[in-house]
Amino acid sequence: MTAVILAAGVGKRLLAASGGKPKCLIEIGGRSLLLRLLDCLASAGVRQAVVVTGFGDPLVRDALAPGVRGIDVRCVTNPRFREGAILSLWAARAALERNVLVMDADVLCAPGMVERLVRSSHANCFLLDAAQENTGEEQMLLVRGGRVRDIVRGGAPGYELMGESIGFLKLSADAARLLRALLERRVEAGDTGIEHEEVYPDLLARVEVGFERVDGMPWIEIDFPDDVVRAERDVLPRIEALRRT
Repeated sequence: MTAVILAAGVGKRLLAASGGKPKCLIEIGGRSLLLRLLDCLASAGVRQAVVVTGFGDPLVRDALAPGVRGIDVRCVTNPRFREGAILSLWAARAALERNVLVMDADVLCAPGMVERLVRSSHANCFLLDAAQENTGEEQMLLVRGGRVRDIVRGGAPGYELMGESIGFLKLSADAARLLRALLERRVEAGDTGIEHEEVYPDLLARVEVGFERVDGMPWIEIDFPDDVVRAERDVLPRIEALRRT
């Protein structure tokens, strides 16, 4: 299994907090979000990762130069990182030929969450948190009949279960190849300003994708300066407490 980590974005709302660095290099407890995520992958037994860079590409590559124990990491660059995140996933299309994890780089989470995704009995699987507040900004997974049927920012009524997507998706080789074809169709049509999640509904219409619930587990997506404060003050101590147990 290969992890594709999308780390190309500018993160404009966090530039002051990051000192102008890419937000994947924001340090929580003295270690960057990116290195923490790679640590989680290595702990879960994932041995290969592709990091998609863009904004601050040299800084990300320098941060990865010493290597991460237990995992082979290589970088690919999305030169059009100021457009939609679909182009970052498209830049890593060579990895969409085998079992993959597609992951946003701006998430701090407990290692057990990544392991739960990797070990899930579902060949295709999201992590879903039904306990998070829906403010209308979150990418919400919509479930019916035990599988994810749609992903919609802010959610929609009429489903058995709705929960926030952590930003991690596991795909089998067949599903990954289908996603690559769907991405190609959208890129060739000029849909280069969209988020990669906007391609997922087409995938969900064709492939059965399950989910693992992670309600109550410690995690946070870092989008705003206040998120950095919450990560340091609230989330990281809970993660470290889990490690000790």
